[in-house]
Amino acid sequence: MLFWFGMSKKKGVRNVFLLLSSYFFYAWWDWRFLGLIVFSSVVDFAIGRAIFQSSQESKRKALLAASLIVNLGLLGVFKYYNFFIDSLDAVLVPLGASVASAHLEIVLPVGISFYTFQTLSYSLDIYRRKLEPTSDPVQFFAFVTFFPQLVAGPIERAKDLLPQFDRDELHFDVAMVRSGFLLAIWGMFKKVVIADRLALVVDAAFDQPDGIGGAAAAWALICFTGQLYLDFSAYSDIAIGISRMLGFKLSTNFKRPYFASSFSDFWNRWHISLSSWFRDYLYIPLGGNRVSKRRMTVNVMIVFLVSGLWHGASWNFVIWGALNGIFIIGLDPLLVRVFKKGKRAGRWASALLVTGSWALSLAFFRAQSFADAGLVLNQIFTWAPVETAVEPMSDEHHQLTVVLLLFLILIEGIVERWGKAADWLSVAPRPFRWVVYVALAWGIILLGVHGLQVEDKQFIYFQF
Repeated sequence: MLFWFGMSKKKGVRNVFLLLSSYFFYAWWDWRFLGLIVFSSVVDFAIGRAIFQSSQESKRKALLAASLIVNLGLLGVFKYYNFFIDSLDAVLVPLGASVASAHLEIVLPVGISFYTFQTLSYSLDIYRRKLEPTSDPVQFFAFVTFFPQLVAGPIERAKDLLPQFDRDELHFDVAMVRSGFLLAIWGMFKKVVIADRLALVVDAAFDQPDGIGGAAAAWALICFTGQLYLDFSAYSDIAIGISRMLGFKLSTNFKRPYFASSFSDFWNRWHISLSSWFRDYLYIPLGGNRVSKRRMTVNVMIVFLVSGLWHGASWNFVIWGALNGIFIIGLDPLLVRVFKKGKRAGRWASALLVTGSWALSLAFFRAQSFADAGLVLNQIFTWAPVETAVEPMSDEHHQLTVVLLLFLILIEGIVERWGKAADWLSVAPRPFRWVVYVALAWGIILLGVHGLQVEDKQFIYFQF
């Protein structure tokens, strides 16, 4: 930290150091894919400047098309090629043909969906004349590869993050460092103590969905609903917290989504940087809600089908996206009529219905196949009396999990009602702050899932 702020008056040195650090961070996972992110950065930096300098609309459109082809082409090859080959093969096999030989062993570069959308928004905003391109390639490359949010967001817009690399002097802000540290350690607590503990139940159930009963299936889905939010929001908290400590401000990615009283409200609170990206760069260009009701319905479904595919190259994710589109189209108007606005009981009932519907859709998000998702949902709706063959946790651990979840709900409710706790604590008396720091640190050490076996402790959204 002292070294970083020691470069406070040297903008160029800071950005080079940050860029090299980000490249090292990304190469640590797999150095072979470093060239991919560098290539994507070079293309969009050059195309952005060319679009801005051109006065011919046809040329500007051609340049934008080139950016879309390169970025979506890379994403398509690495993430969707095998999905389309396998889907085509499933259609051709009954007809006596096959394209299975075209299947390739491709490793999905971590974070490619995130940094692709980030660079695309840069080119799109320049084309729309909402942004002027930077003339400094180091600043742009640092913006694309900023390591705290590189692999799982938030997906930042150039107009918000890029100017922060152009500051002549970086001032040490004690309040930002304090709130950033608290946010980062709170994110670690959510991930290691609660999310990874929930993963024990979830992994065991979804690994053998045919061996669990209705109660176990329902509990596993409830646990995954908590795990997904805690795991992903934990990464966002850590990314935002580390960025604050370095003097950068990232956008908020979650706003207590399980308190949402409608499905539209839910998507305004969940993965906000992605939801707003689809709104601004897909939904509104399609016509948004300025068209007929039928066309608006089609627009909503297109957005959610694409969102499903963004999350994963699988028909499970397509179905998950379609379900959430149907929720907004079909259930939101019903919620408005049944649960009158302004009445607390109605808002809570509506929030419960929204979260419950979201939880059921997550069976397709978590299951390895369509058949497995069907098994889990069938067990829940028929309440099949099958005893689980896999019991990953003792009764004491189950009780601890419930207590931790209730603790989290309490904290989230406090934050919802009284604002940003991290900002408030950053100016709280020192003894109180240190009690919180030490309590969270000891919680991570004593209650974290360290010795217990979790199939995969990496953040869930690393796979997207």
